[in-house]
Amino acid sequence: MEPIRQLPPPRTTTEMQRVIGMFAYYAHWISSFSDKINKLVKNKTFPLPADVKLVFDNLKNELENATLITIDYNEPLVVETDASDVAIAASLSQNHRPVAFFSRTLNSSEKNHSVIEKEAYAIVESIRKWRHYLLGRPFKLITDQRSVTFMYGGGQKGKVKNDKIQRWRTELSEYKYDVIYRPGKDNHVADTLSRNVCASMGNNNQLRELHNSLCHPGITRIFHFVRCKNLPYSVDDVKRVISSCKVCAELKPRFWKSSGKLIKATQPFERLSLDFKGPLPSNTRNRYLLTIIDEFSRFPFAFACADITSATVIDCLTQIFCLFGMPAYIHSDRGSSFMSSEINSFLLEKGVAMSHTSSYNPQCNGQVERLNGTLWKTISLALKSHNLPPSHWESVLPDALHSLRSLLCTATNCTPHERLFQYARRSTFGISLPSWLTTPGPVLLQRSDRSSKYQPLVEEVDLLNCNPHYAHIAHRDGRVETVSLRRLAPAVQNTTDNVLNLSESNGDTEHPDTTETTGRQPDSSQASESSSVPSSEYQPSYPEILELQRRIHLYSLRNREA
Repeated sequence: MEPIRQLPPPRTTTEMQRVIGMFAYYAHWISSFSDKINKLVKNKTFPLPADVKLVFDNLKNELENATLITIDYNEPLVVETDASDVAIAASLSQNHRPVAFFSRTLNSSEKNHSVIEKEAYAIVESIRKWRHYLLGRPFKLITDQRSVTFMYGGGQKGKVKNDKIQRWRTELSEYKYDVIYRPGKDNHVADTLSRNVCASMGNNNQLRELHNSLCHPGITRIFHFVRCKNLPYSVDDVKRVISSCKVCAELKPRFWKSSGKLIKATQPFERLSLDFKGPLPSNTRNRYLLTIIDEFSRFPFAFACADITSATVIDCLTQIFCLFGMPAYIHSDRGSSFMSSEINSFLLEKGVAMSHTSSYNPQCNGQVERLNGTLWKTISLALKSHNLPPSHWESVLPDALHSLRSLLCTATNCTPHERLFQYARRSTFGISLPSWLTTPGPVLLQRSDRSSKYQPLVEEVDLLNCNPHYAHIAHRDGRVETVSLRRLAPAVQNTTDNVLNLSESNGDTEHPDTTETTGRQPDSSQASESSSVPSSEYQPSYPEILELQRRIHLYSLRNREA
C-alpha cells in the first residue's frame, strides 16, 4: 500500500480528475463515497486548501483500510498495469477490491524504451513483484496497449523480433493468464499511480533521512555509503536529494585544493596530528575541542575539554594509547600546551617522537586543520537538523564522529574505519558487500552451460566493478560481460594448497607417483619435504579437482539462497 500512502495531492485539474477516477473505481468499498468526494469534485483552486487536502487524505486512508487481507484463491485475481514517460504502475485486485499496489520510477536507460516496451515492462515488473500470489493460479492481465495484448496473448505463437520482449514472453510462459485490452481512459488506478511518481518520493524521503542521520555528507561520500550498504539509490537520486537540501546550501563552505604536499604516513598510527579548537559556546564546562587524526587512515578522534593545559592533552593521549598503542610520531602546532616540558617528558617516556609546525604557518598541520573545519561543519549541520542551539554541540559530537568514520575519504578512496580496521563499519542502513566484490581482481564464475560433464563447473574471470546486484567481468579471451552476483564466488588463491588441505583433512593425501615418470623412488628427504611443503609444480588429481569444484558450487548455491 506504499504507493497509495505516498500519493501526492493533485496539483492541476487533470491530476484531480485522475485521482477522482481512481477513488470512484473503488467507490463500492468506501462508505458515503458521494458525500466525501463532493469537495474534491467542486474544488477549483491549487494547491489544495486545508479542508480539501484533509478529505483527500481521509479517502486514501479509507482505501487502504478497504484492502483485502485474505485472498480467496477460488476467485480470479486481476492485475491492471500502465506506464507513463517516467514511471510504471500496477494494481492487484479481486472482485474489484484492492489487494496491493505497485509503482516506481524508470531509470535513465528505461526512459529510453519505446512506449510498447514500457507497457510490456510494466507487466513483467508487476508479475515479478506479486509472483507469490500469481504463480500456479489463473489471473487476468489488463493493459491499455493493444499491441502488448497481441504480443503476450496466447494466440501469438511466432517469435517476436524484439529480443527483449521475447525474453519477457519466455519469463511469463510459466504463468496462466488471460490478457485483456482496456482503453486508457478506463484504466483509472494504474494510470493515476504511473503519472504521479509516488515511488520516487518515498525513496527520496528515506534517502533524506539517511542524509540527515549521517550529518549531511556530500554527493561522493553518501553515494559510496549507499553502494557499500546495498541500498537502492542511483547517482541521480543522491544528487537530487543533496542539491535540494537547504541545510547544506546554507552552511557548507567551498574549498580549493592546495598545491603543497604533506608528509605521508605508511601504516596506521605511524603519525598522529593534533590541535585545539575553541573557545566554543557551551552549556557545560567544556569549551574546547581537542581533535586528533591518524594521518594514514584519516580516522578522527575528538575530546570535549574544559581547558587547553598540558595535563588535558596527556589525559586524552593516554586514552588513545591504551586503546591503539603508541604511534611513532606526533605532530602539532606551536601552542603552549604542546610545547611544555610535561608533554615532552610524557612522550619521551612512551618512546614517541614529537614535531611542530613553523611559526604562524597552520598549513603545515593541514590534516588536523581540515578536520577541525569538517568536524565543526558536521556538528553544525547536525545541530541544524535537530533544531538545537550551538551550545549543545557535545550532544551531537558522537554522531558527527560516527559520520566521519563511516563515510568515504576521497584522499584514500576508502572509509577511515575500513582503512584502519580492514573491515566495513557496521550500520543500521543496508548490508555491506563482501570485500572480494569491492576490489577488482580474479573471481570464479559459474558456467551457464557445459559441453561435457568433465568440463569444470566454474571458470576464473576478472572482476572489473560491481553494484549491489550485478558485476562487470572480463573473460580470459577478452570478452566483457555483465552477470548477476549470484553466479560469482571468491577465487581460490592457491588451488594446490587448498586441494592438499582438503585431502589431508580427509586423511587420504595422495602424491604423484614419481616412479612412473622418473624410473626411481624419491629419497626420504624429498618425501618429507614434499609432504610438508607442496611443490609449485604439483598438479592435483582429477578426483581432487572435482571435490574442489563441488565445494565451490555449494558456496555458490548458498550465496544464491541468501
